[in-house]
Amino acid sequence: MSSTATDGRALAALLWPHLRPRLGGFALALALGLVLAALAAAQPLLTRLAIDDGLIGRHYPRLVAACAGILALAAVGLALGALHRRVYVRASGRTLFSLRGAAYAHLLRVAPRRLAEWSVGDLVSRLDGDVAEVQRFGTDAVASFINGALALAATAAVMLGLSWRLTLLVAALLPLQLAIRHYARPRIESSTRRLREQSAEIGGFLVETLAGAREVQGAAAERLERRRLAALNERYLERALEQQLTAYGTGAAASLVGHLATAGVFLLGGYYALDGRLSVGTLVAFVALVGRGTGSAGSLLGLYSGYQRARISLERLAALFALPVVAERADAAPLPPGARGALAFEDVGVTLPGGRVLLEGLTLALAAGAKVRLRGASGAGKSTLCDLLRRFVEPDRGRILLDGRPLPELRLEDLRRRIVVVEQAPVLFRGTILDNLRYGLPEVNESAVLEAAVLAGVDEFVRELPAGYRTTVGHGGAGLSTGQRQRIAIARAALADPLVVVLDEATSGLDLEAARAVHRALDATFPARTRIVVTHHAAQVEAYDVDWLLAGGGVTGATRAD
Repeated sequence: MSSTATDGRALAALLWPHLRPRLGGFALALALGLVLAALAAAQPLLTRLAIDDGLIGRHYPRLVAACAGILALAAVGLALGALHRRVYVRASGRTLFSLRGAAYAHLLRVAPRRLAEWSVGDLVSRLDGDVAEVQRFGTDAVASFINGALALAATAAVMLGLSWRLTLLVAALLPLQLAIRHYARPRIESSTRRLREQSAEIGGFLVETLAGAREVQGAAAERLERRRLAALNERYLERALEQQLTAYGTGAAASLVGHLATAGVFLLGGYYALDGRLSVGTLVAFVALVGRGTGSAGSLLGLYSGYQRARISLERLAALFALPVVAERADAAPLPPGARGALAFEDVGVTLPGGRVLLEGLTLALAAGAKVRLRGASGAGKSTLCDLLRRFVEPDRGRILLDGRPLPELRLEDLRRRIVVVEQAPVLFRGTILDNLRYGLPEVNESAVLEAAVLAGVDEFVRELPAGYRTTVGHGGAGLSTGQRQRIAIARAALADPLVVVLDEATSGLDLEAARAVHRALDATFPARTRIVVTHHAAQVEAYDVDWLLAGGGVTGATRAD
């Protein structure tokens, strides 16, 4: 069995769940397409009537009737064509939007460290550009294919009725068109793939440099980045020209065969007309049908180029679905109402992809409500330990328990909502401060949000802002200081009613007094919760119950503070 057939089935399986709910809409579009094909095939017959009976037969009423019929068919065709387009575009658009939504939802279930291996620009290119390419194929090429197939069948039936000899002449040239498309197939596929990859590279460059605009300007590297973009644009243009010229050359060669068919019909049909075996009206109608048939055949053959582009885009989307997600057991249980937040690490080991052992035989216990200061050199595994708690990283050996239950036995949503990490640079989203405070918790009422904001010290700076909690912040929290973003993150954590709160180097960029203020806000907000404070600066943490030093893959010393 060929790999192409296997790939085709895999891509069909990828699309089918999103296509199946819209089959009714596609069936209606198909029925409308049948009617439109019949109307299109009938029009040349009225042309023959107008020429043979109206003009040559000198019967004016028949000429009027034929012209009226042509106009009526055109009017009905326009109305039905608009309805057909509306039905088909709605069905195909919703199919592709469902596919994009599924890909996005899948990515949100991929472990963050695994997702970080992909550039944001590449991910956006696949979710946006590749889905758009598939949608263009679905809304334009497939519709043209269906309409072309129906029109070609109806046209062929009428052509056979008019002259089987001329029909055979036209059909004899069809294999030549197919051979042209077959020869061009690998070139179209290769050029299309290179174009999509180059587009993704430009997208990645733009996302990276615009997100880091502060660093670009700080390094006075604007001119350098403009040159890099110009070089990327030039390579994209080369790929686009290659792809367009390949597609154009294929279409032009096929079109030349179509012109050859028209010329052959005129020569042979003209001979029959001069010999009296074919009426002039029939010849004109047949030539018109050849034009329609050639256009329909071109739509069918031109579908191949569109299919290659769409298939490559589907393959790029399939690569996203192939990313492994964090597994959740079918019998995963919610956290019980009496959960307290006790943590235990039992012989936990983590090995990095390169083979370096990061954590080895880590065995720790932390009582519910205790506060631990976790220290260690950069790269010792402190952030990995925090990621293990939320199952962003899975241990290669051993297990982690929350209140005596292994983490995989607990529902992911509950686990991640109740183990909250405040990071060094908390991520805020574009929107108001109020929106960011209750991000992920839209059901929380405003009074609860304001109460948490007061506890975390957010109210101290928000009251100075003209729009207060309705103040809009930019992407990433632009417009707020690091300390302000951290306080918002602490308030947001409080709203989640966490069992465990982790400060992962959250105060490393602050001076001593500012850092201690953040820690005091943390203690005031979560006085009875389990707290893990990851820090390089021991002096910033004034009060704690346990002091852990992480080194050599394990905890080399664990002492209770005086």
